[in-house]
Amino acid sequence: MNVPAARSTPPTATVEALVRDWYEALGRGVPAEQLLPHLANGLRIDLPTTTLRGRQEFERWYRTGACRPLTGARPEPGGIQVHMQSPVHALASVAVAGAGDVPPARHEWWVVLQDGVPRIRTIAVQPRTAPHPTRDVQGTER
Repeated sequence: MNVPAARSTPPTATVEALVRDWYEALGRGVPAEQLLPHLANGLRIDLPTTTLRGRQEFERWYRTGACRPLTGARPEPGGIQVHMQSPVHALASVAVAGAGDVPPARHEWWVVLQDGVPRIRTIAVQPRTAPHPTRDVQGTER
């Protein structure tokens, strides 16, 4: 993952690159050691079935292969929105398309500058319901 070092405020493009690179790295199944430097102190990942706190819990969880809610996720085209919340905090909201056993979701990321580098502080996975198909008067699905 090649996320450029930031100045005092991470530009939205840098935060978006971190998010995209993270999903790509997870999808490739890179070793946990390559992901850990991108995690901030105070890490928390809220998943539908568990909450991970800190790098050690993340590493243990990732190595077990139970990480499908994140590794099977791909942002929808144009689905990453970054909002600067302070000079050192960014909120990235990611619309994730459902695929296979991974339901559609919204992932809320808090990215923080630590030592001048954007790092992941929080990821919250919030399932979305798939849109219901519409039916015409005869009951035909559209």
